[in-house]
Amino acid sequence: MSATRILGLDVGTSGCKAIVFDSRWNIIARSHRPYDLIHVGETGYELEAESVWARVREAIAEARAGAGGKLDAVAVSAIGDVIIPLDASGEPVRPCILDFDPRGKDEIHDFVEEFGEARLFEITGMPPLHINSLAKILWFRKNEPQTFQRVRRWATVEDYVLQKLGAGTAASYSMAARTMLFDIHRKIWSPDILAAAGVRECDLPQPVPSGKVIARLDGAVADGLGFSAGAAACSGGHDVVCAAIGAGLDVDDRRTALNIMGTMEVVIVLTRKPNLAKAMLDNLYPCYPAWNEYISLSLSLTSGSVLDWYRNLFPGERGAPQSDVYSELLKDIDSGKPGDLLLLPHFSGVCNPVFNPDARGLLYGLSLNTTPRDLAQGILEGLCYDLNSHVRGFRAAGIPIEKLKIVGGGSQSDAWMQLKANITGLELTRSEIHDASAMGAAALCGAAIGVIEDPYKAPALMGLKETRFIPQRAAVHRFEEKYVRYLALRKSIDVFESV
Repeated sequence: MSATRILGLDVGTSGCKAIVFDSRWNIIARSHRPYDLIHVGETGYELEAESVWARVREAIAEARAGAGGKLDAVAVSAIGDVIIPLDASGEPVRPCILDFDPRGKDEIHDFVEEFGEARLFEITGMPPLHINSLAKILWFRKNEPQTFQRVRRWATVEDYVLQKLGAGTAASYSMAARTMLFDIHRKIWSPDILAAAGVRECDLPQPVPSGKVIARLDGAVADGLGFSAGAAACSGGHDVVCAAIGAGLDVDDRRTALNIMGTMEVVIVLTRKPNLAKAMLDNLYPCYPAWNEYISLSLSLTSGSVLDWYRNLFPGERGAPQSDVYSELLKDIDSGKPGDLLLLPHFSGVCNPVFNPDARGLLYGLSLNTTPRDLAQGILEGLCYDLNSHVRGFRAAGIPIEKLKIVGGGSQSDAWMQLKANITGLELTRSEIHDASAMGAAALCGAAIGVIEDPYKAPALMGLKETRFIPQRAAVHRFEEKYVRYLALRKSIDVFESV
């Protein structure tokens, strides 16, 4: 099996990655392709599925060329929530609506009013938000009835890519769950929700566990892209599920969560059984199948994107390389003492513990003596205070987080990591894992074809080092006092925005 070439595909919102691993989990080739979003009005965002597939094909072809041999297996990590309306021939009826597009907001509200919020959450593990596929399907039914009538299959992104490769129609449990149509206990499409939504089960892909061989590829498309005869097309999963696997998160370590620091920031926890406590719903934390366990997450819609805003705020820094600007921003950060400013980092709205896409950021404490360095300190503190509120929400739901495993571009700054440890009071472990979602998809693929028994163990076989950051007791106390002020400011803004 040493010559086996495993392709992990990561299909995201704005681009795709194709990374080829051998069976010892060495990366032997990689490729990336961006694609453009379609702006609709002031707040709408759509994506052309055909354009996504074209870029995926290019990425696969380049990665295969770099691998120096045919590809033997593939699995897909994909954005969840996005649903692709297909006609009888399997072609898109129209562009798909992205999850953060507000269309579907009114329709899901009306649906929940009739169906019942608690009942919906108990079946699906999904808080009733317009980001899920059900909201978009309901929007089509009400606002584009002709589109709705033409649809003969609602495809997840994972399902669509595998279909294009010739693997038939199937969606991993985690991708099915993100539609808000899936019964996470019985692992089937919910008959009650389908009936209420006017969706037929025959118009949906077959739900399958992650890490299973779905089909053997032998068509012209797969052959043209460099797959071996009979290459295994395997079920991957939702990108955060694959990221948890790719980072080597341990389901039996209930005190450690995964923190992904990218354009957005995510906290991921794993549990053996579904946690559908009231506190989970109150904080809008979903809970749905992963591999052989369940996953929950919280999301901050702004993280690295706020640093991009800072970079563009000062004319002298606009043309500088991104890495240089970030180094300049971070170099004078005081990880042991709070600054003078308080930032609510809701530049793109807020997701947890309340959902308000119309929320905006707030900077408090400005004076005539405020400097760019003060602003940088305030930005990073605000991001850490926001993370702290997510961690405490999980604790209220019975998930005792005491440690964070950190991956992502933002984790490369020691000063930021120490600041995060001091504000949250948690021990942090920074992992060298890059492209965790593609790694997780490949590991699930490896489990499906028998290269590895437990996909969560694959990252450890890469021999990557880790760095620990321990909270400093005196600093934790100082930041806790300011965190109380942060919560008071956030509460006052919640009142202001509700008026």
